[in-house]
Amino acid sequence: MLKFTGVAKVGDIIRAYDFKPCAGRDDAFIEGDVIDANNTEAGFLAYKVEVTADKFKKYETTKKKTNRVGEVMYVPHQTSFMEFDFRVVNLSKV
Repeated sequence: MLKFTGVAKVGDIIRAYDFKPCAGRDDAFIEGDVIDANNTEAGFLAYKVEVTADKFKKYETTKKKTNRVGEVMYVPHQTSFMEFDFRVVNLSKV
């Protein structure tokens, strides 16, 4: 079983980190509604998420609004690089 399989179901709200939080660097993550919990459209097992919040300093500092709110994104159930224990959090259960 992949690390984050079963963390969320359709209708839940999740937070998915781009990078592991650490001192000296701002957090980077998306939050959104799970619209498919076991999607494979991207070529890997992932949560298909409609983004409702985007926290990424890169987008906050640009003049043009280019954040990911409103987009549909894929959050892998597991990654092979830079994986950590709380990369995907179900906010519906917090």
